[in-house]
Amino acid sequence: MTRLKHLQISSLLERRILQGDYAKTGLPAERDLAEEIGVSRVTLRKALDDLGRKGLVERSANRRLALADKVGAESFGPEVAFLTPSLSPDSFSPDLQQWLASAEYVARKHNSRIRVMNYKHWDDPVITESLRNYAGVLLVTSSEPIPPWTAAMLAQADGVVVLSEDLTHLGIPSVVLFPPRTTKAMLDRLVEFGHRRVDCLNVQGHNSITMARIEAWRDWSTKEGVPGFYMDDPCPGDVSVFDGGVASARKWLKREGRNATAVMCVTLPAALGVMRVARDFGIEIGKDLSVCTVDSEGLGRFLTPSITSFERPNAQPFLSICFDWIAAGGKKEEWERKLLIEPRSLRLFDGESWGPAPK
Repeated sequence: MTRLKHLQISSLLERRILQGDYAKTGLPAERDLAEEIGVSRVTLRKALDDLGRKGLVERSANRRLALADKVGAESFGPEVAFLTPSLSPDSFSPDLQQWLASAEYVARKHNSRIRVMNYKHWDDPVITESLRNYAGVLLVTSSEPIPPWTAAMLAQADGVVVLSEDLTHLGIPSVVLFPPRTTKAMLDRLVEFGHRRVDCLNVQGHNSITMARIEAWRDWSTKEGVPGFYMDDPCPGDVSVFDGGVASARKWLKREGRNATAVMCVTLPAALGVMRVARDFGIEIGKDLSVCTVDSEGLGRFLTPSITSFERPNAQPFLSICFDWIAAGGKKEEWERKLLIEPRSLRLFDGESWGPAPK
């Protein structure tokens, strides 16, 4: 049984070492490592002996344990933090998962590593620690407004790239996969379907991308002379945004939405809320009410009815630009292209959730 345990510990430590978990910090002291894992120092030493025979660890002249050169810090490329708001256990973000998967793929191509870091609020020390300790930071912004002090800190930092939100006004490179300007193509299609009123429903916090999508709808409504009711009902931070989407959709349909034939939902949770609540009101999606959203987070085509949205562009080429910059040092003054990285155009997925205006 003791042999099995030390082999298990050896396997655990080998996985950590090969993943680069100790490349930056070095191995902890034996006493600390044994306490963290929950084994005796005798068992730990047997495991370390196994790793020594595999050439993964070695002892210095003073007997202190160290990583072998082939798995030390020099054997790995830059370590990049994927800095994201903490998610509650009942929350699920397909968008975040796709960003992370793309980032990890590109990191491997650049001999780099991704370390996921979570912050709870904009003053969280995790943010300053990530800026200080990693070669680069891929920042997913919170829906809460950025305080001036944090904004100034981010603006001065090297190696920071923002995902999904445009913070170029702070001098920060930003990757935006769904440019708000493309919203017009979706709204124009609703007019082609014969809709003479297009409402707008928002359930997200007021970050720059959310507000830019809303402004795009407002501008289009004014220029094209297509009226619409705007309902802004951001979900409280302690409530699942999907629950919030259902609650907001119910409010909208009870008030103004009963007379609408089309609604542009700023994000996926609002669209899902409308489609769920519509059944309770005897409204058939795609026939009585057309629903579309800018980004279905990769889920739209798999739902019934499928949700009309723009296709998600491949983020990997955009992230490769950022990793090249980070690998070269990530100095702000050495960024040699436009700060805003975005696709030139988007493809529209023609889902079942919209159609001709009812006669």
